[in-house]
Amino acid sequence: MRVAVLLAVAVLVPLVALVLEHAGNVRISERHHSHHDTYAVPASFTRALVLAMVFMAVLGLVMAWLSWEGALDASLELVLGFTDAFLVTCCALWAALCRYRVSTFDGCMAVTPLVGRRVWIRYAEIDHLEWAGLRNESGFRNLVVHVEGRRPVTLYGIVDIEQLIMSIDRFDLLPRSA
Repeated sequence: MRVAVLLAVAVLVPLVALVLEHAGNVRISERHHSHHDTYAVPASFTRALVLAMVFMAVLGLVMAWLSWEGALDASLELVLGFTDAFLVTCCALWAALCRYRVSTFDGCMAVTPLVGRRVWIRYAEIDHLEWAGLRNESGFRNLVVHVEGRRPVTLYGIVDIEQLIMSIDRFDLLPRSA
């Protein structure tokens, strides 16, 4: 029974992610609209996560079969448990990244974070911006937004930070050092 559940997870998690990635919203950045721009995690990045899940599932199933046949000196449950842990963690990351987006308007922005409710920030209320974290594929680091002494949101460098800074249009807020 336990092995059947582990096998089902190893097959269904990447299959569901693959179907949702293929059939779902393309998540392209929507720019140059008359009233807003929306920046999202590139589909190529989320697609790569799904392909990593598929690869790991196939590898895990092959290793489970080798364990079943006795060619691998490891427990079948251990192999499938490790594979499933990777798949579930990767799927949670994929779901969070698919959700993340930043929409900019004339006087404010709406940030849908990885987890939680959408946060609205008026540009006039921003105290300052600061760089945080490591550089991302875009070449930028994350940008922490400070409003009234608190940190309501972090703009992740995987979206187009340069365009977001241009949308805010408050160059007095820019961090002094990288």
